[in-house]
Amino acid sequence: MERQLVTKLILSGVVAAIFIAVYSFLKFYARKTMLRNSLAQSRYILVKKILSAILALVGALLIVHIWGIEIRNIWVSIAGLAAMIAIAFFAIWSLIGNILAGLLLYFSSPFKLNDMIEIQPDNIRGRVIAINTFFTLLRDSGGDYINIPNSLFFQKYIKVADRGKPRPSQ
Repeated sequence: MERQLVTKLILSGVVAAIFIAVYSFLKFYARKTMLRNSLAQSRYILVKKILSAILALVGALLIVHIWGIEIRNIWVSIAGLAAMIAIAFFAIWSLIGNILAGLLLYFSSPFKLNDMIEIQPDNIRGRVIAINTFFTLLRDSGGDYINIPNSLFFQKYIKVADRGKPRPSQ
C-alpha cells in the first residue's frame, strides 16, 4: 500500500515537471514568434493564457488518472459546488444590492429625513422617517408606515414634493 502511494506521488511529480517544462518551452516559443513577427503583446498574453489553461487541464486529468479517481465523481462535485455558489449568489444579491443602495442614498442624498417624496410611477407617497441599511421608512398621510427597499430608489423616479423642516428634538 505504501509503495503504491510513493509510486503515485513520484508519477504525479514527473507529470507536473514535464508539464512545467512544456509550458516554459511553449511560452518561450510564443514570445519568440511574437517578436519575430512583430505581433501585438496582447496576442502573446492571450496565447499564453490559452496554453496554460489547456496544459493545466490535461495535466490535472493525467494526475486524476494516476490517482485512480473517477472523472464522473469530479464532475458531480463540480456541478454541486457550482449550484451552491449560484444559489448563494442569488440569495445574497438582494441583500448586497440594498446595502449598497443604502450607502449610495446616504452619500448622494437625493432626499433627506422629513422630506415628502413620491415614487413614480407607483404613486407611493410619504414623509421620510428613516434611511436604514436595507429599507427607507416612509409615513404616508394616513399615518401608516411604508418600508421601501433601498434598491428600489435606483429603479424608479423619485419626486421630492416637499423639503421638510427638521423636527424639534423631544
